[in-house]
Amino acid sequence: MSTRKGKRYTTSYKEKQHPKQDPYAMFKAPKGPAMCRTCKAIYVNKRWYIDSSEASKLAGASTTQKLLCPACQKITDDYPEGIVTLQWSDLREHEDEIRGLIANVEARAVSVNPLDRVMKISKRKKDLEVQTTNDRLAHRLGRALVRAYKGKAEYKWAHRDMLVRVTWQGPDENTKSKSKGKR
Repeated sequence: MSTRKGKRYTTSYKEKQHPKQDPYAMFKAPKGPAMCRTCKAIYVNKRWYIDSSEASKLAGASTTQKLLCPACQKITDDYPEGIVTLQWSDLREHEDEIRGLIANVEARAVSVNPLDRVMKISKRKKDLEVQTTNDRLAHRLGRALVRAYKGKAEYKWAHRDMLVRVTWQGPDENTKSKSKGKR
């Protein structure tokens, strides 16, 4: 089928693009067990997990390969896949609570997948910025902030889902006074 003389009709727009591919993913699995030098995560059967008792056994074994896990590589290269920006007028008053919430969400994520980590938390003028090694963790942090403190979160995905920017805006004074007046 052709649309013009000499030009063929293509259905390339229907072809699926390749799914997100992490540039830090391990394409060749090491032979035998491997362990991360910095975080002591263990790589066995194409899976990363954390087990402190097994890590101490593997650290002494001569057959264990010592390498950097993809999360530690992202941290050293400063390659975030998720950036969460917290904007709130009462941020300084609740900063310790928010940092605790972030630590709890990270601990829950690391228990499932040790490659989901918070890279760094930095203060910007009035805002707080959290960088994560995974886009799903950034999304999870945005949802947890909305559940705990209300406000609203906005999610912006980059091209081919390689980076997500989450902007959380805390509840403002106007909504607090309106809700108190309705009671």
